[in-house]
Amino acid sequence: MSQLDSLNPSAIPAQDEALRQEVRAFLVEAMRGVPAHVRARSWMGYDPAFSRELGRRGWLGITFPPAYGGAGLSAFARYVLVEEFLNFGAPVGSHWIADRQSGPLLLKYGTEAQKQRYLPAICRGEAFYCIGMSEPGAGSDLASVRTRAVPNESGWLLNGQKIWTTNAHNCHYMIALVRTSGEATDRHKGLSQVIVDLSLPGVTVRPITDQSGDSHFCEVFFENVQLGPDALVGDEGGGWEQVTAELAFERSGPE
Repeated sequence: MSQLDSLNPSAIPAQDEALRQEVRAFLVEAMRGVPAHVRARSWMGYDPAFSRELGRRGWLGITFPPAYGGAGLSAFARYVLVEEFLNFGAPVGSHWIADRQSGPLLLKYGTEAQKQRYLPAICRGEAFYCIGMSEPGAGSDLASVRTRAVPNESGWLLNGQKIWTTNAHNCHYMIALVRTSGEATDRHKGLSQVIVDLSLPGVTVRPITDQSGDSHFCEVFFENVQLGPDALVGDEGGGWEQVTAELAFERSGPE
């Protein structure tokens, strides 16, 4: 038996592969005349109108259940879409994280109220998300985060800082990994995830300009940001399991 045989590769099902021609025909027209340096940005490109058009065509949240605005199709269908978007250099950065991981995370761990509130807007291309994981001084040691959400009579009071947050200056929401109990030395214990509306008082987003003049990454500061009681995603203290599941969504796409 060869190594290839042992991998047991799968073929894209015919019903999902059938999407390719429709998507490709749309992209031929939508990307006509777009210069190469713009196409090169692709999944870092910001174009809300393009994202809304994809939502109108039913091509965002395509794996989400119809009850939440999705099409209920398979991961193979999304693979076909994403492969064509990237092949054409389409500007998909606005909705990319919401479609790829924030939405699936909420589907897996969110309450029914959270699913009803947040997922349809993702499918319409009207709600963009960023990832609140990395922090200054923590490097790649994600378990040592210090940003803290403390429970109070109104929900959760958030203080701290995130860094290298992709596209935060163009997003509506962040799903942040924070400490809700214990100390950074407690490692995986006491971590939770919260949804942060980036328009709330006390949130400051500062883009980081790179040598090419782009600002894909940002610093995000939280100073006494009041979150509602429904900001918690999943179980308090379950953040480490949840964030690793989220990273699995992030690392499993064709990009």
